[in-house]
Amino acid sequence: MSIMPEDILPNDINELEIDGIKARKGTVAAVLANAKILSSTASSESAKVGAKETIKKLAPMLIALELHEHLTWKNPEIQQIIDEMLEANNKL
Repeated sequence: MSIMPEDILPNDINELEIDGIKARKGTVAAVLANAKILSSTASSESAKVGAKETIKKLAPMLIALELHEHLTWKNPEIQQIIDEMLEANNKL
């Protein structure tokens, strides 16, 4: 049996709470879009700083979703954010 997105969040629900952390629809997509900004040579330095700050803000949701259990980030800055948050939460 597979799980589809609508099995996790039906169309009429926009957020899910896991371990006391609210994750909105689009959380993972937002992190991926910000990762693209970080890796783009066309992005300004201020855009990269903003993207990194947003990823830091969303990192607890990624951890609650257990994304770190299944992937590592090619971008070392993002991986460091996740690793530091995991270490701070003793989840390594």
